[in-house]
Formats: sequence, structure tokens, C-alpha cells
Amino acid sequence: MRDIAQLAGVHASTVSRALRNDPRITEAQRATIRLAAQELGYRANPLIAALMTARRTRGSQTYKTTLGFLKKHPTVQTTWFSQNYGQLLAGARTRAQSQGYQLEEFNLENPELTPRRITEILQHRGVQGLLVAPLHSVQDSIDLDWSKFCTVAVGFSLNQVAVNRVAHNHFSGLALAVQGCRRRGHRRLGLVLQQRVAEKVGQRWVAAALLDQAAQPVADRVPPLLLDHWSETVFSAWFRAHQPEVIMGVNLTEIPTWLERLGRRPHHDVGIVSLDRRSSDRGMAGVDQDYAYIGGNAVDLLVGMLQRNERGLPEKPTVVLSDGAWINGRSLRTQTPARTRKR
Repeated sequence: MRDIAQLAGVHASTVSRALRNDPRITEAQRATIRLAAQELGYRANPLIAALMTARRTRGSQTYKTTLGFLKKHPTVQTTWFSQNYGQLLAGARTRAQSQGYQLEEFNLENPELTPRRITEILQHRGVQGLLVAPLHSVQDSIDLDWSKFCTVAVGFSLNQVAVNRVAHNHFSGLALAVQGCRRRGHRRLGLVLQQRVAEKVGQRWVAAALLDQAAQPVADRVPPLLLDHWSETVFSAWFRAHQPEVIMGVNLTEIPTWLERLGRRPHHDVGIVSLDRRSSDRGMAGVDQDYAYIGGNAVDLLVGMLQRNERGLPEKPTVVLSDGAWINGRSLRTQTPARTRKR
């Protein structure tokens, strides 16, 4: 440290802060010190760094800083958000508290909140790290001064800025659902999604479905159905044309009624599989993405960024993916060889 300080013409404590990306040291001075360290062949010792961090934070006070959980939805949809992402928030909060951080929610739906005002509110509340919850669609956005914060987004819906992300592995999730269906003897698998949802996951579900379809005999291929909005007319025409044995997708609450009107018994004649199965989906077969686990992963990534003072938008964003788990359910029966399909 002293050699670097002498070469850079600064105090040793300034070198220490600069190598930890301390925002109190200007970017120009940090660049000068990093160059001096590189010329001297300096390499940080991770064991010593961990010891010094522990000594700096030693004491009876365990609270470190506040993490902001950013969401954007109308107030009337608070219950909807809790039902869909309550486990994500709970998992993130549990992990944050275990590491001495406080997690505070901020709903940025108010159109009067300018980027400057949002930034001011967050800084006033002592927020240094941001965890961005999934948005309704990729057309939604959150505008603020990202340079002031360490940021991790959950999922891929926040796409107007390049940030580090934590998400479910949607590609492998679709593959897992396909495996579950084929183990039960089903061949003709149909993916049904709203276009908005397909875009939110970067078309990963669609890509995995198309890859699987390409590997099947032509007679067993079912093209994915992407809907601008839920339409029984469009669904019925697609179903009659392709006769899928299983419907895979998310938010499929209307599908059973539509199948009945087509003369098919849902869960018996036609299986239904959720790609985003929740604990409340009793009897539903599908993939549990484990939102609590994803929330914990997001906090782990964010805390590491805070410890390294990695504020602003990264040059090369990191994406952390986690696989889901297949859950059996009554909505997907085992296909028997003697059973014939209506064509």
C-alpha cells in the first residue's frame, strides 16, 4: 500500500479506499491509483481483505444499510403483486436481514415521480442497493440516476438499462416440463403464452419449445400459440388445427372452460402444465420456479456489489440463473397405449 501511495502521490488510506471503489475517492484519482497498483504488480489478498472488512464492521451494531425493493404497479393491484411476488419479497427480506441489511419497498407507479425525485427519495432514505422486481411488461420502465446505486433486477423485464440480473432459467424450465410430459407418454405438446409474457422472459420459453418441436416427428409437432390477448376464438382454431395432448403455459385459468366447450375434458383428455407453478396451484402439474430462492440469490449478488462499491451500470452485466423443480399434479395424467386421441 505504501509503495502504491508513494508512486501515486497520495496517502496510504486513500489507496485503500480507492482499491475498494469507495465513492469518496474521485474516479480520476481511483484510475491513477489502479494504474500505479498495476505497474507495481499489486494483487489483493482476499483473506486479508476479509479480515479488514470484519475489523471495520466489528461492534454491537449489526445494521449495515438499506436495500430498496423497487416495484411498479397500480395501488389496486397490491393484492395481485403480493400473490405473484410475495415469496420473492419474503425470500429477499429474509436473506437481507440475515446479513444485517434492511429491505424497504418502494412502489414507483406514481407518474409524478420524476427520475430526479425518485433518486432523491432513495438517497434520503439511506438506500444504496436496489433490487428491482419484475415489471408488467418490457414496455414498462423505471427511470432514475442508476450511477448512485448498486442494482440487481429480478428477471428480464427491465430491459432499458444493462444491469446485473437474477432469474429463473426459463429455457431449462420448459425442457423440464417437456420431460415431465413425455415421461407420461404425451407426444403432442402445445405452448400457449401471451406475447407480453413471452417477451418478459426474452422468448426463452418459446426458444426451448421450438428446439424440442424440431426434434420430434413432423406428425407430432405443435407450433406455439402466442396471443396478443386471451382469445377463445383464436385458441379454439389453433386447438382444432393441431390437437395438442398437453397445454403448457402460465395464467391458464380460462383454458379448462375453453376445452370443455370444445368437447374435451381438461386434465383427462387434455393435460395442463404450468411453467410457473405456485404453492396455491393445488393439483396442478408444472415447474416451481422457487421465488424465495431467487430473492435470496438477488440479495447475495447485491450485497457483494455493495461490498465492492460497484455502483452504476456494469460494463459487462452478470446474469445468475437458477433451475426450477418439477411438481407432479392431477392436471397431467399418464397416457396409456390403449387410449386413442380424437383427431
